[in-house]
Amino acid sequence: MADFTPEEFETGKYTEYFPQLQTAYKRAFNDLNERYDSTLVHSLDQQVLNESEPHYEGDGEFSVELPADPLDRLDGVVEREKAETVLDRYVEGIEHQLRVVFDFADEGEDDGQPKA
Repeated sequence: MADFTPEEFETGKYTEYFPQLQTAYKRAFNDLNERYDSTLVHSLDQQVLNESEPHYEGDGEFSVELPADPLDRLDGVVEREKAETVLDRYVEGIEHQLRVVFDFADEGEDDGQPKA
């Protein structure tokens, strides 16, 4: 299990913990890309989540802060409700994978990970 405080995580997330962040985001992307429209998943990845901020809340919990008006950033015609659902699942997937890569949860644990 990772040994850091929320403050330590904020200070070191792009230096000490960057490889783990990349792994968590990549795993969440791969999982969603297999289950949803890949064009939508790629758009969310490139136009919304590229400016997201992961935060450690303590007690093994992570959150992902999205930029303002995330769905307004999507180019093209996409059903807003569908995009919102996939974005919510993507964020939940990232939060789950952050718990996994920092050893707060096992990969196989459901741990709130949404299923299609």
